Amino acid sequence: MSPVSQAADPAPAFRAGDVARVARARIGLVLGVATLVVVATLGVLMVWPTMYSTSASVMLDPRKNNVADLSSVLSQLPTDPASLQNQIQILQSRDLAEQVIAKLHLYDDAEFTRVVSPDDDQLAAKEKIVNAFEKNLTVAAEGLSTTLTVTFTSRDPVKAAAIANTLADTYISDQTDANREVGDRTTGWLVTRTHDLAAQLQAQEAAVQKYKADNNLVEGPDGSSLADQQISAVANQLVTAKADLAQKQATDDRVAALVKAGDTADVSQILASPLIVQLRTQQAMLIAQESDLNTRYGPRHPKLEAVQTQKRDLDAKIATEVTRLTGSISNDVAVARANVASLQGSLTAAEKQAQAQNLIRVKLRALESNADSTRTMYEAFVTRLRETQDQGVIQNPDARVISRAAVPTVPSSPKRTLILGGSIPAGLLLGLLAALIAERLGGAVPERAPVRPIEAFRPAPAAAHRGPPVLATLNGLTDPRAPGAVLDWPQSDFSRDVDALLRSVMRGGKVFAVTTAERGPAKTATVAALARMAARSRMRVAVIDAGLRSPSTARAFGIGPVRFGLLEALTGAVPLAHAFCRDPRSSCSVLSIAQRPADPQAVLASSKMAGLVAQLRQGCDLVLIDAPPAQSTGELRAVAGLCDGVLAVTRDPDAASDGYARLGLTRLGLVVAR
Repeated sequence: MSPVSQAADPAPAFRAGDVARVARARIGLVLGVATLVVVATLGVLMVWPTMYSTSASVMLDPRKNNVADLSSVLSQLPTDPASLQNQIQILQSRDLAEQVIAKLHLYDDAEFTRVVSPDDDQLAAKEKIVNAFEKNLTVAAEGLSTTLTVTFTSRDPVKAAAIANTLADTYISDQTDANREVGDRTTGWLVTRTHDLAAQLQAQEAAVQKYKADNNLVEGPDGSSLADQQISAVANQLVTAKADLAQKQATDDRVAALVKAGDTADVSQILASPLIVQLRTQQAMLIAQESDLNTRYGPRHPKLEAVQTQKRDLDAKIATEVTRLTGSISNDVAVARANVASLQGSLTAAEKQAQAQNLIRVKLRALESNADSTRTMYEAFVTRLRETQDQGVIQNPDARVISRAAVPTVPSSPKRTLILGGSIPAGLLLGLLAALIAERLGGAVPERAPVRPIEAFRPAPAAAHRGPPVLATLNGLTDPRAPGAVLDWPQSDFSRDVDALLRSVMRGGKVFAVTTAERGPAKTATVAALARMAARSRMRVAVIDAGLRSPSTARAFGIGPVRFGLLEALTGAVPLAHAFCRDPRSSCSVLSIAQRPADPQAVLASSKMAGLVAQLRQGCDLVLIDAPPAQSTGELRAVAGLCDGVLAVTRDPDAASDGYARLGLTRLGLVVAR
């Protein structure tokens, strides 16, 4: 990393007391500039066109129309800050501006057409008019409310109000049209989708019916299959038949047991027979007659015998009827058993048929499920279509105009009184600034120095001589202000001469030593002036104080005592970047002297010194070495061997040429100090 430090702000040139003194000394200039500013402001105000501004207020209405109690195609307009900014962008959009311009015929209005040049085509002219329209339009949200203020500024107050109101109305209409357009698109899509679903449902229901017909699947009114109904009916009949069989079987078994025991009188089925009842009645009558005749006539009487014969015939008839009734009961048991067997067979057959149909109904249920799903979707779309069609009748915007723009009676700009009043202090400030600039360029402050810059740094004619070339003649190098003159008076002749010297030096390399054979601050002043001029040109500049016996570089740059310097950097006691100091008035980096060595020549001729210069050569645009004076011959030669050239500062170039020639220095240039 380069040890060159960053730039620093220059120190102020004047103290606070100097400002008041300069103002008093140049009161005429201050008042003249102030008067000029006020007059110029008055002239501008006279030609500045009067503008009128007026505003219309639009409120985003979050209330919902619930007349039809339907869900909306578009959700309600949100009123969060981001949504308000979106609506502001819509109100300021070019499309909305073009609609208003077309409605009010502003393409032919002189206020807007004045921005159009004769060379513009129709499209370019239209764009310029729209730009002029938008320049005079502002839209802003009012605090935490949902109200937007639309403000338009125009030279005509009536026109300003008309544009603001038309813009608000167009925005509302645009919202309604947008909602209607979305509703129409939604209705069209719903109609198409409903037709598609109707066709799909019809095809699916036809597939269900065809599948039923192909597989003989017949269903009852309740949707159940006939096989299931048949199984249920047969099962019920079978239960009834089995119960009947059990009853008849029990009756038959009882009758058979009673008949076998000869006790037919206890058989209820026999007793219930009308014929048996009749025969029993006759039998009872005959028994009564037999008893009467037996008592009256005796056992051999013919009448008794006749009655007994009738009685025997009647008993035979009863026995025959009992036998018949017993056989009938057994026959009923057989019929009931046959009925149970028949019903059992029918149930088994029906169950087999139902099992076969259940396998077939798996696909039927899938077909019916698809049809039911499509039917549900179709009914939902039909319902939504009806709701959407009903919404088309009631279409309300999400915003409304709550305050229309009134025709303004007072101009909004310019504020002539305020501007004219402000021009007075502004003019005085500009006048004071002009006085300070004139003081800086034209002369110094007497309290600070007895010599004015224009006199101290006036160029002197160069004298002819023989020997090393004279690179520059600098007038004022002995002045204590010389190190900072290039910053304090950048337009002075001295600064131009230093700049010319810098350009001449830079053509010969990067690293230069500056020496002198004379006493005084001229050598170090030359180093400081060159370094600051280079820094002002945005160069990376490093300065090394090689005057180890009598260091003076830090003082010339205005740097106070230093903790670390050249020796600490060469010995590695501190990093090189920590050893450099920054010039308080420029971006120059200065490597000064913190402690003086015992053998300055050994230090300057060391390999570490050579490595330091090589490192700076790589990282800097310019390296200046404040070299030892010419009297320290060995030290100067050690430094000169590391440089691309040597600058010798002298008052007498002819005498200096002879002295430096004896030193054997090559690449030598002279700087004449006056």
